[in-house]
Amino acid sequence: MKKLLLISLLTLPIIGFSQARLVFNNGGYINIENNAYLVIDNGAANAVTLLGTGGNILSESETDLVKWNIGANTGLHRVPFTNTNLVKVPVDINITTAGSAGGSLLLSTYRTNNMNLPWPAVAPAVTNMCSQTIGTDASLFVVDRFWRIDGASYGTKPGSTMSFGYDFTNEAGGTNTIIEANLQAQRFNPTTGSGNTPCPFPATPPGPGGNWENILFGTVDVVNNRVNNAVVSSANLFKDWILVDNSTPLPVTLASFDATCEGNATVLSWATLSEISNDYFSIEKSYNAVDFFEIGRKIGAGSSNSFNTYSFIDNNTTNEIAYYRLKQVDFNGQFEYFNIVATNCGKTTNFDVNQVVFSDDQLGLNISISEDEEFQLYLYDALGKIITSKKLTVTKGFNPIQLDRIHLSRGVYMLNIVGEKNHYSTKVFKQ
Repeated sequence: MKKLLLISLLTLPIIGFSQARLVFNNGGYINIENNAYLVIDNGAANAVTLLGTGGNILSESETDLVKWNIGANTGLHRVPFTNTNLVKVPVDINITTAGSAGGSLLLSTYRTNNMNLPWPAVAPAVTNMCSQTIGTDASLFVVDRFWRIDGASYGTKPGSTMSFGYDFTNEAGGTNTIIEANLQAQRFNPTTGSGNTPCPFPATPPGPGGNWENILFGTVDVVNNRVNNAVVSSANLFKDWILVDNSTPLPVTLASFDATCEGNATVLSWATLSEISNDYFSIEKSYNAVDFFEIGRKIGAGSSNSFNTYSFIDNNTTNEIAYYRLKQVDFNGQFEYFNIVATNCGKTTNFDVNQVVFSDDQLGLNISISEDEEFQLYLYDALGKIITSKKLTVTKGFNPIQLDRIHLSRGVYMLNIVGEKNHYSTKVFKQ
């Protein structure tokens, strides 16, 4: 049960309640403790007004909350959070696209230690502090503070531009490895990813699920200790936020990379969830999956938090299996490679794989082919590790294939079927 709000006033005149507004003047304090709510029932932007040197709301717990019933209002909504060092760590939410009527934001902020231990020092929904880039715990690249901006009560969440204040002196030092000029905001998505795999915690987290998607927000102002201009769409308004050194996330988050046949041509298609300083993509080809050569380029989107799609057509196909990979190049010349896909769009034999389905701990599929062929089947996890492999002797016609006793958790896997003349590759989803 939520408890009553404890309000600590330094002197009586400095906080006023007038015309359903909370007015702070010259350093007034509200201290929220014992899992309490401070309810602001006025949704207008000026429902919290700061005068003189402003005011301070001390939260320091996930559940010591400001509940602001903003509803369908827009405008700049300021929450003057302050930490125990008496340093301001506020959140500004400038709502540019109204949310649905009746919705509210639950807001709090709280200090963690360098490694976010003992578990759970971080928010209950956060299962890990894993970096997809370095493949290990990245707590030391994060300012030791979480912000909760919870719009779960909205039917349609608002879109906004947000700003976060931080205390670099007291909450980014010690054993942390943070370059202040690299700070940006990042949010945790509990609906995607495999949680603490592949970088388990030193202590036991509550279970897998969710990740810090490589979507970064805002620009840092090191003079005023703020990350400003974080443009957050309704779809990106998840609850848990941090400030991270942007040298740890990948410059490009690839959503997909696929190869399909249109006649004898190979159509390469890919999509990105986010891009940072992305100059261009180089499309590379190989006939042995080892020696690659460039066959074209596509200009990148620079820096973007939007969903971007790309395509490239290779008309130079033969009867051989062709392998393709993407090379992403930054403006500074740094680059990275993404996964390899393969096709045989110039083939003369008929070859088809369909009905690839997980059922309990079995993987079933059908192979139709116009002539006999030997294949090797591989099933990989999301990190490229082989889970199982099997040699297949496929005869002309229809061939049902089944792999038994595959004990896998829910997630995305990659299936490759490789033959002398034909090749097949696809993602498989285990529910």
